[in-house]
Amino acid sequence: MSVGAVTSERLAMLLHHYSEALAPDFGLRRSACPEWGDLSQQERSRMIAAMRLALLDLRSELSYGGPCEMLAVPDLTGGSEGIECGC
Repeated sequence: MSVGAVTSERLAMLLHHYSEALAPDFGLRRSACPEWGDLSQQERSRMIAAMRLALLDLRSELSYGGPCEMLAVPDLTGGSEGIECGC
């Protein structure tokens, strides 16, 4: 499976699932919403948007053969603002 075949929502769901499953192993408590369906729509949307940005970065790395230099972060004016990602 390629990065292009993974949806942002599926990746967000998996990240949430495994974060919850591993929390006790790292001495952390599970969140108040351990199930994906129990998260608020706003929280699910935020996680999906974060995964969309992560997938864009991964696709860029695969296309250009190197780590990303900037992350595209949407701003409230409808444009985008670049921030250093630390790669």
